[in-house]
Amino acid sequence: MSKKTLYITLGAIFIIGGIAIAIFFQRFNKSIVVQEVSASGKVELPTQIDLRFKNSGKLVILNARVGEKFSAGQLLAKQDTAKLNAQIAEIQTDIDLQKAKLDQLLGGASAEDINIAEMAVSNAETAIANARQALEDAKKNLINKLKDAYTKSDDAVRGKADQLFDNPKSYSPQLSFVYPDSQLETDVEHERLSIESVLNAWLESLNAISTQSDLSSAAALADKNTDQINSFLNKIALIVSSLTPSSNLSKTTINKWEDDISTARKNVNAAISNLSAAEENINTKEARLKTAEDDLKTAQNKLILKKAPARSQDIAVYEAKISQDRASMQKIQIQIQDLIIIAPSSGIVTKISGEVGKVVGPGVTIVSLVPSGVFQIKLNVAEDDIINVKLGQEARIILDALKGKEFSGKVVTIDRAKTTVLFDEEDERIKPGMTANVWIKTATSTGI
Repeated sequence: MSKKTLYITLGAIFIIGGIAIAIFFQRFNKSIVVQEVSASGKVELPTQIDLRFKNSGKLVILNARVGEKFSAGQLLAKQDTAKLNAQIAEIQTDIDLQKAKLDQLLGGASAEDINIAEMAVSNAETAIANARQALEDAKKNLINKLKDAYTKSDDAVRGKADQLFDNPKSYSPQLSFVYPDSQLETDVEHERLSIESVLNAWLESLNAISTQSDLSSAAALADKNTDQINSFLNKIALIVSSLTPSSNLSKTTINKWEDDISTARKNVNAAISNLSAAEENINTKEARLKTAEDDLKTAQNKLILKKAPARSQDIAVYEAKISQDRASMQKIQIQIQDLIIIAPSSGIVTKISGEVGKVVGPGVTIVSLVPSGVFQIKLNVAEDDIINVKLGQEARIILDALKGKEFSGKVVTIDRAKTTVLFDEEDERIKPGMTANVWIKTATSTGI
């Protein structure tokens, strides 16, 4: 490798590495954003601190005793938090449920679930094959009924009704006897002429028929033809029933005609019924095939969903619900904090009020105490900022007389006029009267 090529390669590696490092820090280097309220005041000796609840509630714990020493963070008194604790537990249960659903979503379907979905697809495919075969069989049955209808119609006309005619298949078929109703005679002779072409065309169409043909049109044609032939037979039956024996027409012949025409009519009517049943059977089989095809699509879609990775929008729904629950829990936890009095620093109890089991209001001082050792600062906090200040919040303190040194403290009392911050620890350098600049931490959030 030449030096030029080596330098180019190393340069590309450095550039790509620099981009990767930049992306890594941009994505993973998160910072904590702190919201603070600032004010200033004078260092002074600690005074008595009166601790009260914010709202009315039943007092369930009162640990303080007059003259008793206590440590910072010790529980002094507590109002009933049972309902809020129950709400916390309920929300936590919902969070656990949403997490479980999210884990299930991210984990995807189990192998067993996928096997079940695949089996459903296989069963649906089998059902379609069976439905298609059933439809094919129904079509073959209809074709048989169509051909049978033709055969019975052909026999009814050419085999039985034609006994009454001379030259029935010619262009001028005539009844072989004189009939008194000339109009009816003319009608049946014209219809016989028409039926001859009907039977010929019908047979030609059936010779080319298959399950791929338009069977609906073929059935409609058969219905039309059998109706016409049935009407023709009804008229022939009417003529035969009115005949009387004569020198040219014996009783035996008339009886035979009556029997043959009756049989012909029964056969054609049976063919009509068989056609109707075969058509209905096809409609049923087509509906079942459509249902089977829809079932296959449903099964295939379910299988796709089982195998598909979790969608980002589905994940977002669960994550949003979890975040919402956590926010609700945080609000309730803040409410619980307002029902608890914690010692802001070590000291001595000078006064207590209230009785366990009784309701105490926000105007009642529950515990009065004098902090030991450490100094305090009373601050005038702006009215717009005081709503964000709460008991126990941490504070940063810088004294004008001790530049470069930062002290820590906590909010111990809040009222409209003053907010008191107590130093966390004693320090011999701190003196009463020193000017202090204080930043109270009211909230924190994570930034990128």
